[in-house]
Amino acid sequence: MLGMMYVLDININPVSLVNLVMSVGISVEFCSHITRSFALSRQPRRVDRAKESLAKTGSSVLSGIFMTKLIGISVLAFAKSQIFEIYYFKMYVCIVGLGMLHGLVFLPVFLTFFGPARNTIPKSTGFSRIDTSAHDEREPLLG
Repeated sequence: MLGMMYVLDININPVSLVNLVMSVGISVEFCSHITRSFALSRQPRRVDRAKESLAKTGSSVLSGIFMTKLIGISVLAFAKSQIFEIYYFKMYVCIVGLGMLHGLVFLPVFLTFFGPARNTIPKSTGFSRIDTSAHDEREPLLG
């Protein structure tokens, strides 16, 4: 992101620093869904797990990017104020673009080569593990 700030001739000031901190959170948001899907996949090979994670969660991440991020800030492209145009529109588009590139392109390739071993933990059955037949022997508070 600092490289993009240099290319766009954006100075470091309190507003750009807030955007830099925000860029870390947004990038983690994009990557965390893909990483979780990869880790929970039961496919035998890493390539198959990367494909499955992109097929299952990639479309949701991509639609979230376009619906909430890009459409929401497209209004700022027409702002007359320079602070909104530079520090909010240009930087935010770069943040979202770089985060999307890392989450949907670079991360699956990285996980294909260096990802964790296959998930061997049995599938969770959700609430079926809760024993509903057990009777609570405590007295009710209002009895």
